[in-house]
Amino acid sequence: MERTRPATRSNDEGLIRRAHGRAVSSAHVNRLKRWLPLSGVLAVIAVGSTSQIAPPPPVAGAPADEVVAYFTVHHVGLEIESVNLSIGIVLLLVFAATLHERLGGIASLTAMAAVAVMAACTLVEVAAFQTLVYRPNPDPARATLLNDFQDFGFQITTFPALLFLAASSYAILATSVLPRLLGQAAAVAAGLQIVAWVSFFAPTGQLAAGGIPSIIAFAALLAWTAACSITMIVRANRQAPVGG
Repeated sequence: MERTRPATRSNDEGLIRRAHGRAVSSAHVNRLKRWLPLSGVLAVIAVGSTSQIAPPPPVAGAPADEVVAYFTVHHVGLEIESVNLSIGIVLLLVFAATLHERLGGIASLTAMAAVAVMAACTLVEVAAFQTLVYRPNPDPARATLLNDFQDFGFQITTFPALLFLAASSYAILATSVLPRLLGQAAAVAAGLQIVAWVSFFAPTGQLAAGGIPSIIAFAALLAWTAACSITMIVRANRQAPVGG
């Protein structure tokens, strides 16, 4: 019987080491989960940076010479902008998945699905945008058509954005996992998406697709995302166990 004791002790030590390894791994995973909402802030930074790299493109219906001049002058900056916007929209999808994990339920799942649709619309818009940027001297007729397409591609993201914000608002107000003020703010931001629909009927100008209503609606989406992201990070770290 004494010969089996070292083997038993060795097995016990192995079990302890494995349990400790699992505990350490679990702590690392939990720490990572607490910081996953940061994807929302990073998405806002990536997308928001596009307004600093180059001015907004011409609105839908702009003259051909204005469109060609814009894409010729800002050629390099717009290539960087395309990459930033693509990264940002993917990070927004990560944030929506994190929000669903925190809130749970069909409403937050709907919000995540809405962001997936918004990401698809945005990436198609970026493809049209990059097609124009790729050619240093685009054909005027093709340039105006692609510019209008990307402007309306940007415009239709207000539909899934409305669903994302409205569903998030309902989920927050129903679960009380996050402050009610955040849910109310999401409802206001959702309302601003509807206001932007005036651009579907406006002639070319500041109210056209890609103009002031579209920019306001998109800014409301980004502002709410940043606020929600920061709130989730602060709450998660306050609730975290010491040393975890």
